[in-house]
Amino acid sequence: MDNQKIILITHEYPPFRGGAGVYCEELTHASRKNGINIDVWAPKYANQENHIRKLPLAGTQDWNCSIRLIREIKNFKFPSNALLHFAESGSLRAIVRLGWTLRELPKFIVTIHGTELIRFCKNPIEKIAFKKILKKAVRIHVLSKFNRDKLVSLCPEITDKILVSPGAPARNLINSEEKTGSVLKNRKLRILCVARIHPRKGQDKVLSAVESLPPDLKKNIKCEFVGPILKKDFYKKLLKQAENLDSEVRFHGDLPDSELNEVYQTSDIFILPSMPRSNSIEGFGFVYLEASSHGLPVLGHSIGGVNDAVKNNITGILTDYKRPNELKSALKRLVEDENLRIKMGNEGKKWASKHSWSNLANEIYKPTGHQQMQGAID
Repeated sequence: MDNQKIILITHEYPPFRGGAGVYCEELTHASRKNGINIDVWAPKYANQENHIRKLPLAGTQDWNCSIRLIREIKNFKFPSNALLHFAESGSLRAIVRLGWTLRELPKFIVTIHGTELIRFCKNPIEKIAFKKILKKAVRIHVLSKFNRDKLVSLCPEITDKILVSPGAPARNLINSEEKTGSVLKNRKLRILCVARIHPRKGQDKVLSAVESLPPDLKKNIKCEFVGPILKKDFYKKLLKQAENLDSEVRFHGDLPDSELNEVYQTSDIFILPSMPRSNSIEGFGFVYLEASSHGLPVLGHSIGGVNDAVKNNITGILTDYKRPNELKSALKRLVEDENLRIKMGNEGKKWASKHSWSNLANEIYKPTGHQQMQGAID
């Protein structure tokens, strides 16, 4: 690591809150703390820090952003010890689309979060280019066994390059206090969902599950949603659902870490029933580990990489998204059984504590032994 200059390239970075942004910022922070020589190329909205080079792009996956990133790469004189890291789907897509225009490129690592395995394979030409990039990469990081299996199925030749490591909860959203005993004597039981307001995140499934509870349980429940509103029509649908509930429902919008920590600590159950979509899937889900670190039992759907983030029937309960009654029954079980909530919550804290950004930084950036320059991506 001492003789490498890491340049992590991303289209998503704080203050934007999202899984890929968390990944890039936490990995960078851990790497710098470990003495790894790393800089970040991030969109123009990114936080102002000495190690961040702001790119003249908004941070989307459109062609404009891809062209601008490739232009930056072409015009930059990389040191001979450079190791590029295309750390999320936007930056990786630029190389998939336009990497063939580059005369040469330093050796590079890619991270696959999950959605790339769907979106990059819909177009036959892009799929071919994607596989070429995977073969050129010196290391490929995936966050779950689900992603690894999908990747190997797509391109068996890269199996030996794959590093499977899920990362960890965001460092500002970890809590070490243990939940013990009854905390519900003077307040309602709080069910928490943290995710952007979007059909893929299943907030409507949360409200349907709450609606299915017996009347005596519903009246003693407060259901809280934290996350930015990405789909306004979907949000309006949720508001109408909430109007018909006998439970209290609150939408907080996006919250800073300090306030989100407080919401985590005053909650009793975490629920995020993510749904598979035609162009995306839950590749892992750092938020499940965040909830576990706060001692919350987790309830979700058994899809994608969620199975790596939640230990079913130990740190939480995972159900079949095709059988909505399973989610409803599991929620009722957790609402009624405080001892089970505490047991799963404490197991979750142990589980979350086993994950480390520091260990991932050392693993992903260990010397590769490959040639410095990969050459053109043809």
